[in-house]
Parts: sequence; C-alpha cells; structure tokens
Amino acid sequence: MSTGTSLVDAYLKANPETRIAIARTLQGSLTDGTVLVDRHLKPMIDTVYGQIRDLVAPGQLTAAQARMYIEELSVFARYNAAYLRQATASVATFYPALAHELFRNFLEEGGEPGKVPAHYVLYSAALLSDLDLLVVGHVPAPETLMLMSLHERMVNSHQPSSIAGGYYATEGVAIAETEILREITDRYGELTAGVSGSKLEKLDFYYRLHLDDDHEAAQVGGLSVEAAHIEGLAYFLRKSELFHLDLAQALTGFLEILKGMAQWWAQLADRAKDIT
Repeated sequence: MSTGTSLVDAYLKANPETRIAIARTLQGSLTDGTVLVDRHLKPMIDTVYGQIRDLVAPGQLTAAQARMYIEELSVFARYNAAYLRQATASVATFYPALAHELFRNFLEEGGEPGKVPAHYVLYSAALLSDLDLLVVGHVPAPETLMLMSLHERMVNSHQPSSIAGGYYATEGVAIAETEILREITDRYGELTAGVSGSKLEKLDFYYRLHLDDDHEAAQVGGLSVEAAHIEGLAYFLRKSELFHLDLAQALTGFLEILKGMAQWWAQLADRAKDIT
C-alpha cells in the first residue's frame, strides 16, 4: 500500500463492525464512548501502526534512510509543546477539565521548571551526543509540512470536541511511534557507530522516559509518560456524555489526524525508497 489513507480504509474494509460503529457515531446513534474507544479505535491504531512498522522495516534501513526518518520525525517533536498549549487555550472556556489535561501534557513536553527539561531539547541533544546527528533547524519535507498543517488547524479549531478527538489520535499513536523511532535510531547507531540500545545512553534515557512505567518522569501512578497521555485523553472520549463532548465531532478529529499521520508515515516510506 502506498498511502496511509489506504491503511486506515483497508482496516475498515477488513473490520466492517468498526466501519458500522464509525458510521453510527457520526450519525448520532452510537453515543457510548467506551465502546467506540476500546472496541474500535484502539484496535485500529494497533493494527495500522503494526503495518506502518512493517512498511518502514527499521532493521533493513540504510544509514541515509534512517537519518531521513530521524530528521523528519524530529520536526513534530519540535512543535508538539506549542500545539498542546494552543489546544489548551482553545478548549479552556468550554471544557476546563480537558484544558487541565492538555496543559499537564504541555508542561511535561515543554519542560516544567525543576523537573525534566523540554522533551525536544533532551531528544535533539541526545542525538548530538550519541550519534553526532544535528536535527535542530531541519527544514521539513512536504509530507511533514502536511502533517504540521493538519495539527495547526486542529488545535485552533472552534470545535473543542474535535480537538479532544484529534489529540487522542496524536497521543494514541505515541507509544507505537516512539518504539519505531527507537528501532530507527538503533539502526542508525549500529550502522554509523557500531552501538545501539542502552549503549546510546542519552537516547536510551529519552526513550525510557517516555515508555517506562517506573521512570522518574512518570507522574500518573503505574503509567509511563506516554501511556498516561493516552489514557488521559481517552478518558474524555469514554466519558463524553459526562463532559458533554460531542462524540461525532471527537471522532471526526480522530480520523482526520489518524489518517494524516498514517499517510505521513507511508509517504516517508516512499521517500526512503528513493534514497540510496
């Protein structure tokens, strides 16, 4: 498959019960957010990102291909905190509880004074230290600009429910994306420096910060930083009636961002094929 949209559409074709659930939600007859999230959206994310990992094939990349992925993926990390802050402002008047969750995520990503520094600062510095790879100031490819544009429109939306759904998609894929990125940087390390995993000390810290349930940066008991972000956003969709979220709008935001992110990965995979 050459486009990310086909990955999502292929999932819906192979899982008609999810296609029906999406249609019912958009038409207003399915209002149970727990059913939507746990039976349909989470399995769709897992399947699509499993296919994306196969498409990228981190263990088979050349150094140049791995570097391209690292550079392009660094761009979203650069702006994620700003997106979270804008999303917080956009929903604050309508849903203070959701704004609180988004702002908590912003403080983690953007660097809360006295705690872990901004994640992008940690990541870009780790790439320099461990791999002598400079990503700061990288000019993004067109497909990355497409993804940034989708997020900019989402966080500035006049529909706070759409923002909730869009950010659930953004956070919902974060563990899978971080795991793929770790495999890519390991591959780059093996090819350029003969080291990977825990031997890339600063990158290993960065990945464990996001993925380990018992890391010092984890602030929600029993959950890693990324898992807490996912569950924090999922809670609002599951409890949409309690928070008076429009579930159809939330689903719209989710699909727009998930399809955009899947297409972005697929286009990067196409770009990688042209790199020798």
